Amino acid sequence: MLNLKLLFLNFRNNKLGTFMTILLIALSVALSITVSLQERAFREGSAKAAERFDVVIGGLGSDVQLILSSVFLQPAVLPLIATENLTALLNDSRVEWAAPLVFGDFTQGMPIIGTSNTFIQSNYRTLTGRSFKRAFEAVVGAKTGYRIGDTFTPLHGQAGESGGHSHNEIHYEVVGILPMDHSIWDNAVLVPVESLWETHVHHNEENRNNLHRVHTNVPTSINGLTDIHDHAEQGISAIIVKPKSFSAAYQLRSQYRNAQTQAIFPAEVLVKVYAILGDGKTVLTWVAIAAQILVAIALMMIITLYLKQQQRQILAWRIFGAARSRIFLLSWLALLILIVIAVILGIIIGYICAYTISAQLSLKSGFALPVHFTVEDGYHIFSILCCALLMALIPSFMLYKQSPLNTPLL
Repeated sequence: MLNLKLLFLNFRNNKLGTFMTILLIALSVALSITVSLQERAFREGSAKAAERFDVVIGGLGSDVQLILSSVFLQPAVLPLIATENLTALLNDSRVEWAAPLVFGDFTQGMPIIGTSNTFIQSNYRTLTGRSFKRAFEAVVGAKTGYRIGDTFTPLHGQAGESGGHSHNEIHYEVVGILPMDHSIWDNAVLVPVESLWETHVHHNEENRNNLHRVHTNVPTSINGLTDIHDHAEQGISAIIVKPKSFSAAYQLRSQYRNAQTQAIFPAEVLVKVYAILGDGKTVLTWVAIAAQILVAIALMMIITLYLKQQQRQILAWRIFGAARSRIFLLSWLALLILIVIAVILGIIIGYICAYTISAQLSLKSGFALPVHFTVEDGYHIFSILCCALLMALIPSFMLYKQSPLNTPLL
């Protein structure tokens, strides 16, 4: 009990040294924790966002851009592929379901995606309202701000872009709202693919007011609509395919890797991204290690000065018969308490920093980045704590060896 009282008395009398010691250790630990949590959050978040997309088929070009646009809805101009590819997939015995994605239009900065009822029914179990049954009906994400019964006019391209224009003659009606799934699709607006085709086919026609009044008795082949033309050759930005088996997925990927299309597994592309991210993590890890080494050097200086200030008090203890082991234990306990407090503070700061960064990146990337600790982090924190405690033994051992006869009175 007396030792604890002496410890707290020393802390109170040396507030600046105590604060600087805690701050240096805490910032060093926080940097290391932030790098580890942020890298894992990106890997887990992106993998979860892509897990419902088994095979993506699109036009020739960048496979990374195809995944960024079709899975993470990042705006980009994708080469179109013929709709006969979709027809073939829908009739393929190896395919459980296939759905088109067509991009290009926006509403209030949110992407309007032409697709099919199959895509909605296969990816969302529940739905507020209903899916689209007629042309120019829309099912919206949970974060779009739209409610059932709202109407909106699409904008081709985004505001301020070259070539962007508003389809003032088009009015979509919201008939359904998707459940929240914490991804960019919460900000997406899904409409029948035929509606997008009809909009762009008639964009340059003079009589746009009759656009909604074009009827056929034969249902369209994708969504079964009877109040719109079947523009089967307008093209598709990407096709999402759910194979029936693992082998079927590889067969389909091989078949649609040809002179007109490319078929990719999103996981393959993410591996490339993770490789780049891993290189970045390595750099940041070495930066964190270098920072920790510098902090360790500075910490040793501060601890030495901190203990040097206690020489008069230590001399008095020794003169009055305090054993060397008691002095060693007292000084080491002082540093132990400082280090433990600093590590806990560093963990809290690191988590807050990682959470803040993830929240900002989620707004731009379009998918949630989960920040959480794992057993691996526990080992990491334990190793940092052990290294710090071993370092604390050095100045404590120096005090243990010091004789009161050789201790200068300061």
